[in-house]
Amino acid sequence: MSPHHLRRTQRPNGRPLTLIVLDTNVVSYIFNNDSRARFYTEHLQGQRAFISFQTLEEIWNGAYRDSWGSRRKDDLTEYLEQYEVVWPDPDLVDSCARLRSERRAVGRELGIADAWIAATALMLNCPLATADRDFINIPGLRLIQAA
Repeated sequence: MSPHHLRRTQRPNGRPLTLIVLDTNVVSYIFNNDSRARFYTEHLQGQRAFISFQTLEEIWNGAYRDSWGSRRKDDLTEYLEQYEVVWPDPDLVDSCARLRSERRAVGRELGIADAWIAATALMLNCPLATADRDFINIPGLRLIQAA
């Protein structure tokens, strides 16, 4: 699915939806009804929310690591259905590789997981909602962060 296709999506009132990518910590805060979720849920009103495939893996890794029962995993499955998952394609792979190379060149190396998530937001040309400070100062990346 190309970023251009995504931008054409309309709200029921005919106005275009605004896209947003959620980092793993934000997805987790919302699922767990964490007090930190409120800031982010307010920013999600009227947005079309996406998550990277990397966020999906991280969330499920936590569920398996913590030995969640079938009921909680079912709740997680249902919760995650509200988000559109962005899977890697050649454009995303290129964006991620370039981002990691650029960050390394300026002495601010970015881990692969964060690079996939940042590259997703950059490719879709939309903000990233995150509590993670590692994304600060990435050129072109717009952030939604609590103070």
